[in-house]
Amino acid sequence: MDWITRFNRALQYVENNLSEELDFNKIAAEAYTSSFHFQRMFSMLTNVTLAEYLRRRRLTLAAVDILQGAEILETAIKYGYESQASFTRAFRRMHGITPGVVRKAGATIKAYPPLSFQLSIKGEHCMDYEIKNLGEITVAGEVRFFTSKDGQNFVEIPKFWQQVMGSGKIDTIMSHSDSNGILRGSCLGICMDFSEQQEEFNYMIGMEPKKGADVKPLETRIIKPHTWAIFRGSGPMPDAIQKVWKRIFSDWFPATDYTHSGDEEIEVYLPTEENSDDVPFEIWIPVKKGK
Repeated sequence: MDWITRFNRALQYVENNLSEELDFNKIAAEAYTSSFHFQRMFSMLTNVTLAEYLRRRRLTLAAVDILQGAEILETAIKYGYESQASFTRAFRRMHGITPGVVRKAGATIKAYPPLSFQLSIKGEHCMDYEIKNLGEITVAGEVRFFTSKDGQNFVEIPKFWQQVMGSGKIDTIMSHSDSNGILRGSCLGICMDFSEQQEEFNYMIGMEPKKGADVKPLETRIIKPHTWAIFRGSGPMPDAIQKVWKRIFSDWFPATDYTHSGDEEIEVYLPTEENSDDVPFEIWIPVKKGK
């Protein structure tokens, strides 16, 4: 069974159970993969988290139910809301009106249709990558908490970079970097500490410090040994690296027997000439064999 069939099978399971409590592990099991890998694939391919997709589909169906005469509290409970108040807040965020206004003449509601994955034949070049087994890596830097709800991370992480670069903190961070280390003195962007539904995570702007360096007040983390899939690219930021991210999840993972291990992801920004538009980079993804 190919990955498209497996993922569409999982989406059909979701569609058949939107009025039930959905377990993300059971959804992923329909695709014969782990919950983390399924959610990461889903969000990278659709630009929305699985949890947000479930919210949108349920609120789409809820609006139809109310339009057809269902009671608001009954509908709220049906789609997993603990109270009419919490349902009303979520409903207003998506539809722009309260549930009580739905049946009034001229009311406009939004519909978020069910998704399905399809095969797309493209004339892309092959993807070059390297598999490396490496031991512990120590990293240190500035860490902030982000949410991916409504795509906030795509707006807030670039702002974080601008703040660190503009304030001069990046110079302090990079002054501790080890040019002879595994990551060759590069500036790093690291996604880590993913929540169960992958809507919250920590993000570090940092480096691999010299052994024994006093990096306080920077936060230090130790990344455990992993098998890494390493992808290389270059070009104007952020478009160039975003294109590689997309291809990793749309092209590489489906074509290989690897899945995401659920641990830290590292963007490695290699040293380059100042103000150059052609920025060399690497994307390090922790992987394991098997679906």
